[in-house]
Amino acid sequence: MRTEIMNKEPGERVILGGAVVAALAASLCCILPVIAVVFGLGAFGIAAVFESLRPYMLVVVFAALAYSFYRIYLRREECGEGAACSTKPIGRINQLVFWAVAAMVAVLAAFPYYSGSIVAAIDTSNPTHQEEVSLAADSAPSYQAEESDDSPPAVAEPESQNRQTVVIAVEGMTCEGCAAQLNVALKRLKGVISAEANYPQKNVKVVYNPKLVTVERIKKAIYDAGYTPK
Repeated sequence: MRTEIMNKEPGERVILGGAVVAALAASLCCILPVIAVVFGLGAFGIAAVFESLRPYMLVVVFAALAYSFYRIYLRREECGEGAACSTKPIGRINQLVFWAVAAMVAVLAAFPYYSGSIVAAIDTSNPTHQEEVSLAADSAPSYQAEESDDSPPAVAEPESQNRQTVVIAVEGMTCEGCAAQLNVALKRLKGVISAEANYPQKNVKVVYNPKLVTVERIKKAIYDAGYTPK
């Protein structure tokens, strides 16, 4: 009887484990930018790949949870009187595991919606780090802007000799976490006063000192962060 229980539980654990893995993969598009901020790395270009796979991953997640729910709560297995499969403790354990996994999956699946707040909370940028990032970027391969008739050009708003504003279209942001990560990267650039990336509008508004940094240098910083300025 004990063997019968052990043979059934691994299958359910595999299904629930697969749901967790799929939920994690579905949210990697926004988990990777958070990792980039935590460790001071550039963004991961592969995040866009996970973004395209996210809908399919979520289907797998919910299918696995639905099947596990069916097996635990709805399926009536043939079980002889006194057999191990009829004992209540095992049923309670399975239910607890199921709801714990369901809660974990919900947190992972919803990660793109609150990842921006996490990035903002862990931003530990400082003036010293700004200089380090600026020097590292200067030694990186040169960036050349791509011309496209379909993309709106960067729009500069004249203000003063020491303060200018530019709005740059950006491709590659997959969630609010990416927008927050781009803000962090630009704020670390010497000469940038403020940066407000807008994920829904796919652009970033940058206030900068033209005596310290140019629009092309800002575009290069966007490119170095893992996104494509237009």
